[in-house]
Amino acid sequence: MQDARKPTGQPIGYEVLGGLNRLFADALELISSTWTTQFDVQVDLGLELASVRSFRQFAYAQQPPFNLLQLRNRADHTSWWLVIQSSAASALLDLLLGSKHAEWESLPRPLNAIESELLTPLCEEIIHVIEDVWRPVTELDLSVFQWFQDLPEIETDLEELLDVEMVCLKWRLTIGSHQSQMGLCLPAGFVLAWAKKLIQHHYGELPLEPQYEAVVEFSTGNVDLSQLEVGGVIETGHSPEKPLKLTITNGDQHQVRLGAKDGMKAFQIVE
Repeated sequence: MQDARKPTGQPIGYEVLGGLNRLFADALELISSTWTTQFDVQVDLGLELASVRSFRQFAYAQQPPFNLLQLRNRADHTSWWLVIQSSAASALLDLLLGSKHAEWESLPRPLNAIESELLTPLCEEIIHVIEDVWRPVTELDLSVFQWFQDLPEIETDLEELLDVEMVCLKWRLTIGSHQSQMGLCLPAGFVLAWAKKLIQHHYGELPLEPQYEAVVEFSTGNVDLSQLEVGGVIETGHSPEKPLKLTITNGDQHQVRLGAKDGMKAFQIVE
């Protein structure tokens, strides 16, 4: 917790919060769509407007039993926090185990080690979506760090963080007639560091399409490049039926076939 920052007193304006809310609204829409397909049941995550409060206020506002997940942003060594209320944890666990009913009972206790491990892949899905929607603003490198299960543990282990200002967002989880809450908070200092771009996003001036570079890899035979002339042809020895490898700068890899569409060079993803 050595990297925790004390409150700066600098206010976070409505335009900054507006841009932040738009980013997370987009993230929750993507997560909802993914989980609806994954579990074959309608899942919806809605967003309540962000608010600024201390981490102490955030932690004390949670109803026990606690299921608080610490995320680390390795890009700047700050801590983000994902909270999964008891009834939300119960519903998500049942979905993971194949249940599609709509009446879930809240767990009367915190998640145990096995349940936390079961939920970790869903938390990682959330992380990946958040990283994607934030990319036009800044690169994130979030990872699951540690679960906290009770208030005394938070007060003892996170004492230096209690008075740090956080931007907190509540998420409404709806599955059929079931409703519960999740939420996330991130350091106010981080939000202020990217205030200019968040304001741009609030006014719709920030380009949201991620900009990637891609490389298609193939091998050539014994080609003497010094002998090439205009109009010359390079034989690759690569069968047209065999897909090529496409590597994108975000780490994704695909098998593709090269071709053309509407008079432009193109590729088709085949795997």
